[in-house]
Amino acid sequence: MPGIDAPDEIDVIAEDVDGAALLSIVQRGPWTADGAERQRLKRKLATYLRYVKDGQMVSTYPTLTGRPVVIALMYEHPLPQALLEYWRRRGEATVRDGITLTTRPLAETVWQA
Repeated sequence: MPGIDAPDEIDVIAEDVDGAALLSIVQRGPWTADGAERQRLKRKLATYLRYVKDGQMVSTYPTLTGRPVVIALMYEHPLPQALLEYWRRRGEATVRDGITLTTRPLAETVWQA
């Protein structure tokens, strides 16, 4: 899984258990305590937002047309506070575009093909 080290790639697109279009950023391994990954995460999120807002997602997956969009940051190890705060603030902005940002532990993740 590419994760934030591949900022121009979409990691996973699926239908969430509630029917939403779920775009997942999958990050394996520990985070640094100081949130040094923020720039890479910022670039990765920008890629995801363009993919949704520019219509590429529904062009590639027409069955996702009209579905709520959730971008989930999936993790093995809990995020440091600096990254959680960044994700929360970005989520306040993306909700105006109808896009929800969330975080989820990988152990609790359910994807439907």
